[in-house]
Amino acid sequence: MSSERTAGLTSRVAEFVAAASWQDFPADVVTVALDHVLDSYGVMLAGVHSDPARIVREVYGARPGKSSVLGTGARQDPIGAALANGVAGHALDYDDTQLSTSPEGVYGLLTHPSVPVLAACTAIAEETGASGRELLTGFIVGVEVACRVADAISSRHYRAGFHSTGTVGTIGAAAGAGKLLGLHPERLAVALSIAASMASGLRENFGTMTKPLHSGRAASNGVAAALLARGGFTASDSGLEAPRGFFSAAGGGFAAERIEGRLGRPFFLRDPGVSIKPYPSGSLAHPAMDVMLDLARGHDLEPGRIERIEVGTNSNVPNALIHHRPVTGLQGKFSMEYCIATCAVRRRAGLAEFTDEAVLDPGIQRFLPKVDLVVAPHLETLGYQHVRSRVIVTMKDGGRVGGEAEWARGYPAMPMTEAELTAKFTECAAEAIPVARAAEAAEAIGFLAEAETVTKTLALLTAGETAGEQQ
Repeated sequence: MSSERTAGLTSRVAEFVAAASWQDFPADVVTVALDHVLDSYGVMLAGVHSDPARIVREVYGARPGKSSVLGTGARQDPIGAALANGVAGHALDYDDTQLSTSPEGVYGLLTHPSVPVLAACTAIAEETGASGRELLTGFIVGVEVACRVADAISSRHYRAGFHSTGTVGTIGAAAGAGKLLGLHPERLAVALSIAASMASGLRENFGTMTKPLHSGRAASNGVAAALLARGGFTASDSGLEAPRGFFSAAGGGFAAERIEGRLGRPFFLRDPGVSIKPYPSGSLAHPAMDVMLDLARGHDLEPGRIERIEVGTNSNVPNALIHHRPVTGLQGKFSMEYCIATCAVRRRAGLAEFTDEAVLDPGIQRFLPKVDLVVAPHLETLGYQHVRSRVIVTMKDGGRVGGEAEWARGYPAMPMTEAELTAKFTECAAEAIPVARAAEAAEAIGFLAEAETVTKTLALLTAGETAGEQQ
């Protein structure tokens, strides 16, 4: 789409990024941003020893630099570190999820905005010796750009198969990295256009190692775009809005009113918000999982007494949760049937429940056919920006219990408590660093805005020895 109203949109996004300053951020936006930084660093640590993260590090190798590969003692150049941390942060599908401002938005296109942006900003911040406040500034503006671009593009982008974490995540990562590099608006516009050409990711790869690769490539390509722009690389100054640009080619159009004049007004982190995941799986299953756990615990449902569980949703849910009889941990993350089964049988859905062994458990495999995912007509009419789900459990004696939910814990309307956020971070971080250091890191992240450099905080998130700690 190119009109008098939308012409120059890329440049206006660049101007917003360049002009943003710490003083522009309301206190509640900073507070929310710190929650998402804590959560995102946690899931990066949780995923660092996963197969996709390990293989990426082995294949791409180490390229010397100042930027930390979190959860390890390695350092790489910023492009390599952003790739490694971005893959690790999405490997377990435990990272946050954008919401939507419109009924047709398919739950914010299911963009996971924080990990690609934070991985990019962290890599540049270490390379440049940035302060904690500068890192947070890059993160906030990068997430804002990613979320507004995702919110504006036609929902065809997601429905046709693009994974928006990989696509708009690249654009947000470039914005955040460019901010930390101090690029002027003209260079930022170039960086955004380069990023738009590098944006990629297909949902056909959900349930495989390629899905977290989308997040890693978004982070590394965003860093590369910003560095290329700084070095004098050329690109269109209208890569987002031009007739052959990102919005048109990848989505068939966009709603200009969802991005024009909306950047920072209010910040997306505040309204409509970004949800923090309570479970390490596809977020479209989470409202139903909350309901199932409440039913199982509240009614003390024994799995052997259950005849059938019907999960009703809108039609976009089965379009994303595509594995109905999963046989791997990765497939289980994108299976409503498995997510409900582990909640019903184990009454748990944490990190340990999404391994290959957990999915292949004979008792779970026998239970899977009892779970039916259906499109409920009355839920289909409510719009797609939320994922209202209905669960009905039919017992072998004919008794029935059920419940319905519009959102899960971690959604802005039902946020996690500080204790829950810290507990999630600690559980995740313990996959890579000692628990005592995880507690110290959580406290340091809370005071990140006061840190003169990010170095000491990030040192707590590596697997190497830190000052005062014995091996």
